[in-house]
Amino acid sequence: MNSPHIRKAEQKDISNITDLLIRCAIDMQQQGMSHWLGVYDNEAVKQNLLTKQVYVLEKDEQILGCIAMGTEKASYYDDCWPEAPDAEIYITQLAVSPDMQRTGYGKQLLKFCLEQVQDKTVQLDAVDHYPALLKFYKNLGFQIIATGVGLGDKRHLFTYSANATT
Repeated sequence: MNSPHIRKAEQKDISNITDLLIRCAIDMQQQGMSHWLGVYDNEAVKQNLLTKQVYVLEKDEQILGCIAMGTEKASYYDDCWPEAPDAEIYITQLAVSPDMQRTGYGKQLLKFCLEQVQDKTVQLDAVDHYPALLKFYKNLGFQIIATGVGLGDKRHLFTYSANATT
C-alpha cells in the first residue's frame, strides 16, 4: 500500500474534488453544520483551480483530501471583519474524506501549504459551531484575530505567520 502524497490538482481532478467536498458538506450537515451545503460544485472547483493553488492528498490514486491557497480574500471578509488586516495568502477548501478524518491528513495538507508560503501571512476562517476545527487550527499555530458574522454564521478569522513569535 502506498503512502499518501500531496500534489497540485489538475483539471482531471475536478469531479473527484467536487465529490469529496460534497461528501464533507453532507457529513457536516449531519453534525448540524450546513455552511458548506450548495457551496461547492464542479464550476466552483474549476474556478478555484483557475484562481488559486489547489492541492490534493492522494493515496492509491484516490483523492482523500484537498486544500486551496489564494491571494484574494473571500467576499464576505470585509463585511464580517471590516477592521481585520489583509493577508498575503488565504486558505480555503480544506477537506478530508469523512471516512479518513482524524488520520492526520488535514494536518499534513495544512502544513504542506504553510511550508509553501514560509514568510507570508496566512489567514483562514472557521465557523464557531465547529469546536474541533477551531482547536485543530489553534494547535497548528493559528490565532483568532477577529470574530464576526459572515454568511449567516458566527465565524472566527485566524492568522498564521511563520515570523510570529510565540
